[in-house]
Amino acid sequence: MKKLLIVLIGLSVISCEKYSAGLNVDPNNFTDAPGELIIGQANLSWVLMTEGESSRLCGVFTDQYTGLSNQFVNYNTYDVKAADFDGIWSNNYTAGISQTRIVQQKAEESGNTRLLGVSQIVEAVMAAELAALFGDVPYSQSAQPVEYPNPVFDPQMDVLNAVQNLLDQGIANAGNSKVGDFYGSPVFVNNAAVWSEIGHTLKARYYLLTKNYAKAKEEAILGISSNDRSLLAFHSKTAGQGNLYYQFGIEQRGGYLTATRSYLRKMLNLSDTSVDRVLYTPGEQERYAAYFSGNELNYNEGGYFAQDASYPIVDWFENQFILAEAELRLGNEDAARTAFNKVRTELAKKYKGDFPTVAIGGNTLLRVILEEKYITMIGSPQVFHDARRTGNLINLPIKNSISGKLPQRFLYPEVEINSNESFPGVVGLFQETAVNK
Repeated sequence: MKKLLIVLIGLSVISCEKYSAGLNVDPNNFTDAPGELIIGQANLSWVLMTEGESSRLCGVFTDQYTGLSNQFVNYNTYDVKAADFDGIWSNNYTAGISQTRIVQQKAEESGNTRLLGVSQIVEAVMAAELAALFGDVPYSQSAQPVEYPNPVFDPQMDVLNAVQNLLDQGIANAGNSKVGDFYGSPVFVNNAAVWSEIGHTLKARYYLLTKNYAKAKEEAILGISSNDRSLLAFHSKTAGQGNLYYQFGIEQRGGYLTATRSYLRKMLNLSDTSVDRVLYTPGEQERYAAYFSGNELNYNEGGYFAQDASYPIVDWFENQFILAEAELRLGNEDAARTAFNKVRTELAKKYKGDFPTVAIGGNTLLRVILEEKYITMIGSPQVFHDARRTGNLINLPIKNSISGKLPQRFLYPEVEINSNESFPGVVGLFQETAVNK
């Protein structure tokens, strides 16, 4: 972890005037800023973690996308090196956790309970994703460069347990505050989303990650209650505010990331018989058109990756998938089908196509839930988490003939190897993290 604690970091991928105006006079001489502004930078880091490079790599590893040019050719066959993960690591720590810690201190000093709660929720998710992707990571001593210049690596489960406690605090402090009114806008879409429901869905997400299905169910019941309460990243056609996939695929690295021969594209192509799709869905024709344009992602007007297309950060669909799987794992087939069929009904509305409900059960229903989640949550790191947690139950293709299995983690970054004397040693890409052993 970088030992220099940066108080405010500008993310060039998103322009956000409300959260950047007036933060400093001399751009080379950072000064203090109110916590109400700093939280915006942390929110931007959350978006970048969910929609940026982590998302692209997880999509390539799970064959939702195909790396077709430059270094993405190597990524496509899992040929990665430590330095490839420097940006992801630094974003979560320097621009994420470090900023939320500053916000929490300022919120406590001013007695701003809502701001404290939101910063706790944001810190929790940044830490949880680090643990989910990398395994053991610095957390208890992180973002304290003076006290701990070489922070120790905490066990993965310790970090995830700490995350659950922090989410409890965040939910209690933020309460039913609307995201659009309290420390979410303009980074997130100003809809009906509330922080407490988002916090509960995040708790469900990370209980699912650790296979605690009973707790995942409890939290999902309290989670995002309708599609219009989903947490979505706001994007527009204003320069710098575009969808991050659009920025990458159109403005920055055209041709690097495509859908050429991707497993997901084949699954949605009703005329492709090479994929053994469990649940036939006539509505895939409409969803295919939203996701893809030929061999490319659909960056066109109205496409899923259009310049002004919002992007799901934590949404109702994910909450329902968690609930459906947890119910089934606990032996409640009727409840699992009910939760899953609500997803299918909502998809029919969203894509204006035919997404039939199901009456199946058992292992077939589990396969269908995970398959639908893989398709619906395109680009989400949660798909990569699921593939590892379930032992690749939906049989995603292995794109490297030597490895014999999907990547099991992100590599510890070079920036950490070179700067932290507590670094425990190199771990291979195909070595399972503790929760997946």
